[in-house]
Amino acid sequence: MRRILQLLRNLKTIFTSSDPTAQLTKTSFTKYPPPPPKDIFDTYRAQYEEMLFERRYVDLHTDTDTPLMTLYRLYEYILLDQNIGMRNEIEYFWNQDKWAVCEIQDPEDDDPVRYAVLSCIPHLLVAAFNRNIKLGLPRDAPPIMTNDQIDEFRNREKKFETVPEWTKKATPLEETLRIPHIKGGGGEGKELEVLEDMNDERASIPFKEKNILIWEPHIFFI
Repeated sequence: MRRILQLLRNLKTIFTSSDPTAQLTKTSFTKYPPPPPKDIFDTYRAQYEEMLFERRYVDLHTDTDTPLMTLYRLYEYILLDQNIGMRNEIEYFWNQDKWAVCEIQDPEDDDPVRYAVLSCIPHLLVAAFNRNIKLGLPRDAPPIMTNDQIDEFRNREKKFETVPEWTKKATPLEETLRIPHIKGGGGEGKELEVLEDMNDERASIPFKEKNILIWEPHIFFI
């Protein structure tokens, strides 16, 4: 009961705030884009985590879902270092074999920091998907395969994924954005840490190119 009361007080604080980025919707994804990065992983982190786990998006994982909506969901999970949610969304995207990564719609986001983060995510999808494709697993492969199907897929011409052209439009940020990592991993815990140096070997290369420091996400799911 005490935890519920605390959560209600937190929600009241958010919804009565004069800051428009604090209006975190709980019921509808039609309110996207989500808030800018620092609002999610810093200012309203605890409240946003609660909402993220409870929220039910409009069109979530239905026939009317879109690659762009999935991109924004990945954005949220990555900012909060929620690896399970992130990998679930990556695998979901993989299973939509008609969704070519290069055809993800340009979000044309008016927030340069949010746009920079979004522009890095297709690189993660390409890396994860092309790893599977190199192993002889195409995106239209069924979950359960016969030996004949495995041989067929290995001999099939491989169609590798590429990033959308719009990702090149996002310019590197003037000020380095450091996205926190939950110490110890696993997506749980309160102690956060950040990378300080672009030369840190743990840093993700696609994000570094946009002047963003983040631990290399765990993107592989097979």
